[in-house]
Amino acid sequence: MNIFTCPVCKGKLSPKGKSYCCKKGHSFDCSASGYIHLLPANKMRSKIPGDNKEMVNARRSFLHKGYYEPISEGMNRVVGEELLRAQNVQPTILDVGCGEGYYTTRLYESLTEHSIEPELCGMDISKIAVNAAAKSSRDILWAVGSSFDLPIRDSCCDVLISMFAPICIDEFRRVLKKQGVLVFAVASTKHLWELKEAIYDEPYENKKVDHTYEGFTFERKEKVHTTIHLPSQEDISNLFTMTPYYYKSSVQTAEKVHALTQLDTQIEVDILIYRKN
Repeated sequence: MNIFTCPVCKGKLSPKGKSYCCKKGHSFDCSASGYIHLLPANKMRSKIPGDNKEMVNARRSFLHKGYYEPISEGMNRVVGEELLRAQNVQPTILDVGCGEGYYTTRLYESLTEHSIEPELCGMDISKIAVNAAAKSSRDILWAVGSSFDLPIRDSCCDVLISMFAPICIDEFRRVLKKQGVLVFAVASTKHLWELKEAIYDEPYENKKVDHTYEGFTFERKEKVHTTIHLPSQEDISNLFTMTPYYYKSSVQTAEKVHALTQLDTQIEVDILIYRKN
């Protein structure tokens, strides 16, 4: 896969041994775990951007117990159907905001089972998350980079996916090919409703957002809606820690989470499919 651009000068990056280099001499080494770091220090908004170690470990532990498997399967089905319909068996796919790689690796496995051989890249701003992802699969190219300044060539991706990650529609439009497919997974109104009821005095529904984007045609929405049973305090705490609520909640809210010993809660997620005009 040769889709990277230099984050310093925007020139094309080419593999050279265990590094990627551009014609101006900028060089980026692959780490021991197998990822490439394409987020220059002058573009970092903090010393350690993105998810910290606690959040990454919580999400990895929670996801690998299969609680969000219906969401993963829904995404895999959508992407697979789009590629088979287009008879595209060697697509270039970018997962923006890949985190520790749970959805990315499952997508790769699902596609290869259907005789699709993707060139798949997972990218996230968190070095900690990408390091964990790189250890999970050597069949996928992993990189540290910002979704708001993707170190990716113009018009090189057949499919771009974003699982609960920040959206930068201008960059997504730039890197997708004409008629390329953009797939989002976003929390619907009642997602984790029972968790909210248990920890907030006045729980609130997630907001509905206008999902119309310039340069894209909205094709369809598929909903994933089921109830999951969390049998332990550890699983409940991991779920809470991997959500945005973790950073916004008070000490009292955290205490309510830690007091829960089991929980049944809805997962309600919308998978939105767009096509670049």
